[in-house]
Amino acid sequence: MSWRSCYAAPTPPEAHLVKGFLEQRGVPCLLQSDAPTPYPSLAFGHRVHVLVPEDWLAVARKLVDRPPRPARRPPARVVPLRTRSRRR
Repeated sequence: MSWRSCYAAPTPPEAHLVKGFLEQRGVPCLLQSDAPTPYPSLAFGHRVHVLVPEDWLAVARKLVDRPPRPARRPPARVVPLRTRSRRR
């Protein structure tokens, strides 16, 4: 089984978030770093790749590339204005 990259994150925390997101949806994942050491440096542009089995690549890319849904807001509440009565 070959593993393919479905996402390249600039930082390890972002890669872990994407990995967790995919795993929650049942997609098997691995992380692989471009860095030559276990301590990736942002200064050298090393990326962390989220790998998935080739059979899952289309599903994973669809999940990762989907734009986020807007947050659900509660319906607007109408607040009555208090007005003073005018005396003439």
